[in-house]
Amino acid sequence: MTDPEPARSALLVVDTQEDFCPPVSKKLLPPSPPGHGLEGTCQRLTGFLQNGALAVPGGREIAPTINHLLSLPFTLKIATRDFHPPDHVSFDKSHPPPNNQAFSSSVTIFNPQNSAEATSIPIWPAHCVQGTPGTELIPEINASRFDRVIDKGRDKRVEMFSSFTDAFGNKSSEAASFDLAAFLKGKGIQRVFVVGLAGDFCVRCTAIDAKKEGFEVFVIEEGVRSSEQGEKGWDAVKRELGALGIEVVKTDNDEVRSVAEIARRGQRRSASSLAPIFANKSKARLSTDVKNETNKDGSGKGQMTAWKGMKISKEYEKKGGDYENEAGTENKPAKGAPEPKSDEQKKDETKNGSDQKQEGKEKPKANSGKKATGKKGDSKSKAAKQEKKTPTEGTRKSSRIGSKRSAPEEEKKTEEKAPAKKAKTAKK
Repeated sequence: MTDPEPARSALLVVDTQEDFCPPVSKKLLPPSPPGHGLEGTCQRLTGFLQNGALAVPGGREIAPTINHLLSLPFTLKIATRDFHPPDHVSFDKSHPPPNNQAFSSSVTIFNPQNSAEATSIPIWPAHCVQGTPGTELIPEINASRFDRVIDKGRDKRVEMFSSFTDAFGNKSSEAASFDLAAFLKGKGIQRVFVVGLAGDFCVRCTAIDAKKEGFEVFVIEEGVRSSEQGEKGWDAVKRELGALGIEVVKTDNDEVRSVAEIARRGQRRSASSLAPIFANKSKARLSTDVKNETNKDGSGKGQMTAWKGMKISKEYEKKGGDYENEAGTENKPAKGAPEPKSDEQKKDETKNGSDQKQEGKEKPKANSGKKATGKKGDSKSKAAKQEKKTPTEGTRKSSRIGSKRSAPEEEKKTEEKAPAKKAKTAKK
């Protein structure tokens, strides 16, 4: 039984840029080259010792949490950036005094798609201006893990806190580099996890718009810092988000851990897919240490007795077994074929052959044509041994038989010669 497919999740890291962060700690600065002061070197290279134009207190402190989240197997990991033109409507320098004081003054803007609609926005110092170091993501974050980066706030006529829409709820290619909601839906995203800066502005608006787009939304609190703390700041934002059905959670929340579980589940699946490969390799290594045994019922189907050492291998080798026989059956001769000879029988035949050759060399030349007589049923090997022990016995028997047969013949010849002699005498 397989585990159910987890919900596809996206991680949104909102505006973790240099202009939204305080100076980097001197403890984290790289060593200064010889002949240069520490502060001068870092200002020349990165400007880290300068406060961001809209620095959020503790903005760099969220980097470890974000890097941890980036290591998890979210379906998508997206960073957002404020990316304003130099004359953006929210900048203090874009308006004449005296009503252009950053943080205290406000300005009325109109909907580019409906001039009858207007809203008021705060005035800020110039920040995250295109082409300046302030737009860059802070180096403490592992930016190589992001799948996409969306640049927002590019339309000088309108403010854009949310990563989805501008202040009037419009989606425009002039304001953002791409339609984030359409992109997430196209990838099948169901849940959105939000972290970044600042919690009471861009993070808040991004989470609310994500909920409006139909996503299940979670804000991970350890990955957020706000420009204002307390009842009127981040605490008020959490209450607002909760009322809208948006959960503010910790990194040890079940929803976050469910994403981590996807990674562990993938590792288990990878290990299980490799198991047959390792099993086959182990089987090949153990093949020389496996003994095939015939079942007691005589069926001939063997059982595998594995890993009993080389002693079993050597014993089985004597029986002529086949270690590579996967069915586990011993080799048997084909039907009608003679039974294989044992090693002892082969040795006896070799020894008998050598004895017969030796016997032929020791027999006398005179008796080369004679055959020794013996009882029926005696084996050749016993006869050969007996003749070897008494080599002249056969000769004696043959000579006695020869003498018995020659006596009547001599008498017959003598009788035939006698009348011939008498005839010769009478003639004389």
